[in-house]
Amino acid sequence: MDQPAVSISSVPSVISVATTKLGSDITDRIFETVRRAQVCEMEDLVRACSSYTWNQVFLEVDRLSRTGELRLLPKQGGAYTVTLPAA
Repeated sequence: MDQPAVSISSVPSVISVATTKLGSDITDRIFETVRRAQVCEMEDLVRACSSYTWNQVFLEVDRLSRTGELRLLPKQGGAYTVTLPAA
């Protein structure tokens, strides 16, 4: 039996909308937590964003650090500190 053709062009917009919504929610939570703490460990940030997975939090922190909106600083033992960039 033949399957109906699926338009791939509609898939990116659906993914984009879902990613944008997730991004704004998790981004707001991350900024709120970092502003309140000033300096926080990555694991503390993950706990503060408990409705998200570790991977979701890390990927958003990584994205924000690449755009210069956050600083992700390595520490000893594989730990990371998250801060706002210097003004």
